[in-house]
Amino acid sequence: MEGKTLDKKTRNLILLLFLIGVFMGSLDTGIIGPVLPSIEQSFHLTSRESSWIFTLFVISFMIGSPVMAKFSDFYGRKKIFIFDVILFGIGSCLIASSISIEAIFLGRIVQGFGCGGIFPVAGAFIGDGFPLEERGKALGILGSVFGISAIGGPLVGAALIPYGWNWCFTINIPIAIFIILFAWYILPSAENDRKLKIDYLGIIVLSLLAVFLSYGLNQIDSSNFLSSLLSIKVLPYLLMFIILIPIFLRIERRAEESIVPIHMLKNREISIACVETLCYGIIYSSAIFIPSLVILSMGLDDQLASLMLIPILGANAVAAPILGKILDSTGSRKIMAVGTMILAIGLFAIAVYPSNLIFFIIAGCMVGVGLVTIIGAPLRYIVLTEAKPYERGAGQAIVNMLSSAGQLIGGALIGGIIASFSGILGYQVSLFLATIVAIIAFAATLKLKSRDEQIATMKANQ
Repeated sequence: MEGKTLDKKTRNLILLLFLIGVFMGSLDTGIIGPVLPSIEQSFHLTSRESSWIFTLFVISFMIGSPVMAKFSDFYGRKKIFIFDVILFGIGSCLIASSISIEAIFLGRIVQGFGCGGIFPVAGAFIGDGFPLEERGKALGILGSVFGISAIGGPLVGAALIPYGWNWCFTINIPIAIFIILFAWYILPSAENDRKLKIDYLGIIVLSLLAVFLSYGLNQIDSSNFLSSLLSIKVLPYLLMFIILIPIFLRIERRAEESIVPIHMLKNREISIACVETLCYGIIYSSAIFIPSLVILSMGLDDQLASLMLIPILGANAVAAPILGKILDSTGSRKIMAVGTMILAIGLFAIAVYPSNLIFFIIAGCMVGVGLVTIIGAPLRYIVLTEAKPYERGAGQAIVNMLSSAGQLIGGALIGGIIASFSGILGYQVSLFLATIVAIIAFAATLKLKSRDEQIATMKANQ
């Protein structure tokens, strides 16, 4: 299947399949927010304990992304995509039927591992079976799902909670069954004579990296950031994370089939894509605190303040497929350069004028459009362009991993900044920081290849 362009009808059905799959995984992330209070009440948890429902998902997601993507490069996209959805469905069953918090934790681990492979495999499949002139559009359509699900997740969660929080996870089961049957019918199989020598040591060290980073950041007390950072609950884990990074890189360089293709980071385009991904993590972490800023600046209640994310998320969802279509004719550099500058202007505007509603909505739309250029189709298009056919899945997984790591680090950093200042000032400082990061992202995009250079690279890697 790799390298063979599929007919239009098959491509459309496959894109529909991936849309449903990615939507299922990303919707579940949005549902968690409104569900947490009910789970806390059912199992008598503190907010610190319930935060592990999110943290465990992130850890297994970061591990599952490269593992599943690597397996898909060797054993075929179809098998691994179906396996990922099966895992997600099993995780949902465990949570929906759980009678203990331990069962929920286990379910979230299984869910995260499966979910981590869904998008990289889908993105790699687009590179395998879609013509050059349609890859950006397809990636853009998939990217729009994240903005839609970010809005839809809390709404679906709010609608189902009155019937019991279990239903917020039960809903995944029939969707997963449908996706499995649909994928079995429509996805072409691929024969591959290559044998994967599993990088067990790399997987173990990668797992430790994810655990130490997530656990250390999870224990930080934002209200007392510096002393908490230096405490015994945080510092040893972050130090272990830092110590393990060079060890992991050394292991992966020596591995015959590394679970994370470290050699790809020597590619200038992919290195820039990694910088953009980490920048996104910090910027996104600033954006999620915007409702709290609105509460202080406009005097709105929690429910109305959360609605102020709609301009950002709505613009994100609308812009993603449009930018994906433009991407096929202009390339990543132009779109990302314009988008990151729009993003910087939008962030700066919200920081300076947080109390003007009309101004806020316009700036929020700018932020939404900017965010989708820095992490959406243009960035994944770069990785798809530079990766060889047998490394497309692994390349997409690098974006997933760094995006999660960036959001974890950014969340802790921004939370500490906000807690260090009183009132609105902390939020404004965090947005000013995000503006600087967006400018750095803009500068990095200027070094990307032109559209003609991207096409030449893509054809050479067919």
